[in-house]
Amino acid sequence: MSADIALVHANVRTMNLNQPVAQAVAIKGTKIFKVGTEEEVSQLIGRDTKVINIDKKTVIPGLIDTHIHVADFGKCLLWLDLTGAKSIKELQNLLKEKAKQTPAEKWIIGRGWNQNRFKEKRLPNLSDLDKAASDNPVILYHESEMICAVNSKAVVLAGIREQTAAPSGGTIDKNPQTGKLTGILRDSATSLVWQVVLQPTSNELSEASSLACQKIAETGITSVNWIVLLENELPIIQRLHAEGKLLVRVNVILPETLVKETESFQSTAFLMIHVGGVFIAIDGYLDSKTAALSEPYCDDPESNGKMLLTRAKLATSIEQVLAMGLQPVIHAMGDKAVDIALTVIEQISRQPKGEVVRFRIEQAAVLNQALVERLKKQDVVVSVQPKVIATEFSVWSATERLGAKRAKWLHPLKSLLKEGVKVAGGSDCPMEPLNPFLGIQEAVLRGYFPEQRLSVDEALHMYTIDAAYCSGEEKIKGSIEVGKLADLTVLSDDPLDIDTNKIKEINAEMTIINGKVVYSKPTSKTR
Repeated sequence: MSADIALVHANVRTMNLNQPVAQAVAIKGTKIFKVGTEEEVSQLIGRDTKVINIDKKTVIPGLIDTHIHVADFGKCLLWLDLTGAKSIKELQNLLKEKAKQTPAEKWIIGRGWNQNRFKEKRLPNLSDLDKAASDNPVILYHESEMICAVNSKAVVLAGIREQTAAPSGGTIDKNPQTGKLTGILRDSATSLVWQVVLQPTSNELSEASSLACQKIAETGITSVNWIVLLENELPIIQRLHAEGKLLVRVNVILPETLVKETESFQSTAFLMIHVGGVFIAIDGYLDSKTAALSEPYCDDPESNGKMLLTRAKLATSIEQVLAMGLQPVIHAMGDKAVDIALTVIEQISRQPKGEVVRFRIEQAAVLNQALVERLKKQDVVVSVQPKVIATEFSVWSATERLGAKRAKWLHPLKSLLKEGVKVAGGSDCPMEPLNPFLGIQEAVLRGYFPEQRLSVDEALHMYTIDAAYCSGEEKIKGSIEVGKLADLTVLSDDPLDIDTNKIKEINAEMTIINGKVVYSKPTSKTR
């Protein structure tokens, strides 16, 4: 029996401990047919076999992103990209060009500017934006997402005036001399404008999500855990699959409010769509000081954060999710929240319920040795986004917020792995960049508390076999083994052989899903 596809002259890193490396891979149908030497795979090459010469490039299992908001990512891809603007003038020029392509009165949304990159070293203001686009309402987000610049049209539509009070936790900037609005809104005040922005139609959101799937495949990601926020995302996922535009596998993670929708949402052939879990948030975030801590925030002694659910309500929610055969995906960031989550898991785990369920905690950010040991004992998977970890320290001043003693235990990835806890990696895109190799590099070169740095191999496991384990799919994907799904990624460079400072520059040269090439750069040789 001959193979359908043979990848030859390759540096195969399998993520399979029993066969860590190989020279070639054969694919038959949707499955991996053979992993071995050039000679072994050559015996399976027939007249109709498509042979792809990898030219010694590295082949790894298809990458998995365990936390991504695909629909929101798609929306952002339609926004004006301002990350390259090096001056107010450049920002204005980009905005002018966008305005030429946009009907009058239609919103222009952009993101990615940073005044520290501007020649002028100042924030863009109302006047700057008005000069570039006066006929369209405009909202341009800072790269941190917590500051936005708006024009006069947007201010009028939002009903913001000099006397408007900013919502709690937000700021409406005003000129200190004149008291006039500057067009800069901060933190919760950004919602004043966002709430009047017209949301995309179903067709627009579908096209945006299709574009997002294409971009995801181009990074070498073959599977995503799509964190659903709104009900209208569910028919879009099915529509994309029906139209052949769902290029990556999707493990759907629903909010509790949409659990009943699973009755009409069916998994598809080849596991391209699978409803896997339910997102249960029991506390907030460190950046807003709403993550629930056992002791107060160091920079706010009156606050311990906020629990969103009682222990009893959490137990009820988890029981309901388990009864549906789905995975509880528990957002718990502060040590108090993690403690309560584990207490409920321990109680449920002691009750005989037949099939063992793999619990998953998103973030599990503020930990200690006792909590790490409890995570291991209950076989709880921790899902993290390494770029978010870097942001917690560099942007949100985690050390000052928590104090050095607790900050040392903020996302202690190495300690988790040493204890035997499985850790899966994701991006939290579009809040952070999609690039999985940026996430891997952040985990390897961690700047704060470097004792928690991972090896490149450990970081790769987070985005392959351990990410598959996270969703209970390690028997069908996550490593290159015979019988597993033929999801593979061909890389421009070997992550284990490149300068660690350049890992984020690695590109996917080819992405294979279900034994089909869904993305390829014009570099690989075939015959």
